[in-house]
Amino acid sequence: MSGCVLAGAVEKKSGDGDYYWRDYTGDIPQDAVEGGSDINKRTTYIGQVYVKNGGIIPVTIYPGQKFVMANIFTLHKTQDYIKILCSSSKDNFKWVSANAKDIHLRFIGKHLVRGGVEYGLVSNIGRVLYQNEIVVGKVCGFSVGNANMYFPYKNEEKSSSLYEVLVYEPKTTTVGTER
Repeated sequence: MSGCVLAGAVEKKSGDGDYYWRDYTGDIPQDAVEGGSDINKRTTYIGQVYVKNGGIIPVTIYPGQKFVMANIFTLHKTQDYIKILCSSSKDNFKWVSANAKDIHLRFIGKHLVRGGVEYGLVSNIGRVLYQNEIVVGKVCGFSVGNANMYFPYKNEEKSSSLYEVLVYEPKTTTVGTER
């Protein structure tokens, strides 16, 4: 079972980058950030949901479904308080291979995208290939050397020590100097 926890679950630009969370009502906005794919290779998206007495949890959003499944000690199916990750600069995101043992060392100075907050502990957004789907979940990075990714799959909570983590890297432009 997992225990990890997002600040700023509002529609506004993050102080950390050009991305924001919009209310999700069943329609996918044009600026939504892709998260993975379902078993039929249809694109899925990155979401987060508030779970009462638990926190804000990163989730997979499947187009056409108004509900999501969140995992925090047990599974929660809900259609309330769902946000979808959006950006006007989607090219600034990239998925980078990571593992539970050394994520803390490999990503020093990198901007890992925050996905949630459980019981005061921040989680980041991860994804993993599982049963021919690329599933979004939470990376619980507060335990050094044991930063597993947790995700719901077919009414069970699963975990993985090998996954990809979402990194935000704004494009920099070089400005020439005048003489």
